[in-house]
Amino acid sequence: MKIIKNTEPHSCIWFDGDLWSECPSQFFDPSYWRQQRAVVGQAQGRGQAVFFQHAESQYVLRHYRRGGMVGNISHDRYLYLGAAQSRCWQEFHLLSEIVKRGLPAPVPVAARLVRDGLFYRADLITQRIRHAQDLSELLVTQRLSVEIWQQVGFVIRQFHKAGVDHSDLNIHNIMLDREGKIWIIDLDKSRLRKKTGHWAKANLERLYRSLEKEQQRMAHWYWLKSDWQALLQGYLGEH
Repeated sequence: MKIIKNTEPHSCIWFDGDLWSECPSQFFDPSYWRQQRAVVGQAQGRGQAVFFQHAESQYVLRHYRRGGMVGNISHDRYLYLGAAQSRCWQEFHLLSEIVKRGLPAPVPVAARLVRDGLFYRADLITQRIRHAQDLSELLVTQRLSVEIWQQVGFVIRQFHKAGVDHSDLNIHNIMLDREGKIWIIDLDKSRLRKKTGHWAKANLERLYRSLEKEQQRMAHWYWLKSDWQALLQGYLGEH
């Protein structure tokens, strides 16, 4: 990856010069892609990601938004502590390291922060994972095989062995593509650690809680406790 950094008085853009020859600020504006008739879909949720076509590839544009009570006060502004501490740069940099290690995560393409006094707003662009659905969507209509659950556990273990501490590992952030490959997404606020520790167990516990929460919330949810055991088998290398 050849990271190019463009700075202006109140903004900073990083992008992969091996993928794009330029990255003007309008690339981070969903309305620009709509005017180009390049929007091919969007995902609901806090991030409200927009999928767009550029050249021969598809990308995901996500605007950083706060959740919870803080989000009701300042839904997309963060305290500025320097560009290196910004959410967008940290996720962009983390994803580049993860992809470099051969782990199945979205390829980072560009990131932007815009200063607003003591605060900043931020955006991130990644390559879209084609023909993939998150597991929460799939479980609404079907059960997943033991082999898939084992593969989920195996992939999580690979992330943990590489020191990736996912800040929000839940069933919505695990995807399955048409070829049966497992992907892990949304690494905002995640980090690389030098050693595996209690944080790895906390990741798994968070994932388990998300499964139980969805099971209670959904009228139809094709998940059993035995599926979790299959995931642990894959995580521990027992399959």
